[in-house]
Amino acid sequence: MKPLFKYIFYVLVLVLLVIGSILLYKTHPEAQLAFTIPGLFILAYSKLTDDIKLKHHGMVRGR
Repeated sequence: MKPLFKYIFYVLVLVLLVIGSILLYKTHPEAQLAFTIPGLFILAYSKLTDDIKLKHHGMVRGR
């Protein structure tokens, strides 16, 4: 049951991050936010994949 709560927590964090970034962008549309907001999503994605241990297959070398 613990992984279910972990998934629910991550979905909640991602939804709050999206809503927060939209509201922040509406009130402060500075150029720095164009780099900050995607950076937050990259950090959230990397934490999510590390914690859930998704298998990420990079480019495979051919023979």
